[in-house]
Amino acid sequence: MKDHYSFISPIYNTLAKLVFGSQLKLSKTCFLEGLSAKKILIIGGGDGLDYKAFQKQLQGEYWELSQSMLSLAKSNLKDSRLSFHLGVYHFRPEIRFDEIWLHFVLDTLSDEEIDALLVFCKKSLNQNGRIYLADFFEAKTGYQRFVSLAMIQFFRIVTAHKREDIPNYEQIFQRNDLKKTSEKLFRKGWVKAQIWIPESF
Repeated sequence: MKDHYSFISPIYNTLAKLVFGSQLKLSKTCFLEGLSAKKILIIGGGDGLDYKAFQKQLQGEYWELSQSMLSLAKSNLKDSRLSFHLGVYHFRPEIRFDEIWLHFVLDTLSDEEIDALLVFCKKSLNQNGRIYLADFFEAKTGYQRFVSLAMIQFFRIVTAHKREDIPNYEQIFQRNDLKKTSEKLFRKGWVKAQIWIPESF
């Protein structure tokens, strides 16, 4: 499987900080609580650098499509209790998680792929488990629209992303019988962190 991130993985975090400062990291860490008691599934976690400060509290599984990103995550999170895996997560019905992190990964998928992933996520949650979403939403200003379009085109060229727009997360999650329980806004709502739970287990 070709690693489309091999070119940018060494500088990805630096670029993100240059453009967005600490806002993306804050969106990925603002809902953390009781980590040491939770089994967590991280899908598309990238280089894992934003989780480094609390890595000793992390246990569960870490999945990445990019070998270069996964190698960086293994190094950055070497003191965690996570197991690291390359490829598309394959549903194993005997494994359940207290929390599933979808941080800046869904905007790389088609609506149909997001639907399929959410079906899997719901099956993989423990009772009272939750999904932690952090991602870009609709741009709110002219500058944000320009940057959003530039990012989409950049990743379509460099990493072969399929999407030409930002998913309508609210609509997709709701049609998959998920309910939003918490939300925090960053960059006037261009970036959002949300907690979603199944309507019923």
